[in-house]
Amino acid sequence: MVIVFGGSFNPPTRAHLEIIKKLLDTFKDSTVLVLPVGNDYKKRELEKFHHRFDMLKLLCNGMDRVIISDLEAKKTYNGTLGSLKELSKTYHNLHFVIGSDNLKDFHTWISYQELLKTYPFIVMKRETGLTEEDTEVLFKDLEHHFTFIPFSVNIESSKIRKSVHERKTDLTHEVYEYIQKNHLYGA
Repeated sequence: MVIVFGGSFNPPTRAHLEIIKKLLDTFKDSTVLVLPVGNDYKKRELEKFHHRFDMLKLLCNGMDRVIISDLEAKKTYNGTLGSLKELSKTYHNLHFVIGSDNLKDFHTWISYQELLKTYPFIVMKRETGLTEEDTEVLFKDLEHHFTFIPFSVNIESSKIRKSVHERKTDLTHEVYEYIQKNHLYGA
């Protein structure tokens, strides 16, 4: 199984690291493929891809069964489904990770119905997200396969971007040093 963990990773945090560890511990024969969005993804305050990619390499340094992908830096953003279709040319048995807090706006994703139908989802249950029951009600009319995994680390990249020095404990030492050295997020 290859578990695709997509996101902006702006910056990558200890919570991202804990998600990766949780996935590897839960799915013993899996590989986690971390998929940062490219520079053309329309999101405010998005740091350049090469910085986010380098920080992810520092975050996951020495971890077996983890791949950091530069796929979305090489192509125009075409939604998660487009990226998963491209990855499926190389990798088999793809699963996609999503936080339960992202499910309520999932209907705004590009080709979300086909995405749900085509790929199994691993949902990281968060306090601020939908419950399993609410999720099943919301998606009852759509073909889908969800596996829920409890997750309680509550760190937000947006808060780090606003105050990187005050939130440096939410980052690994290596990522914080990289941010300092490269003067990212107002450092």
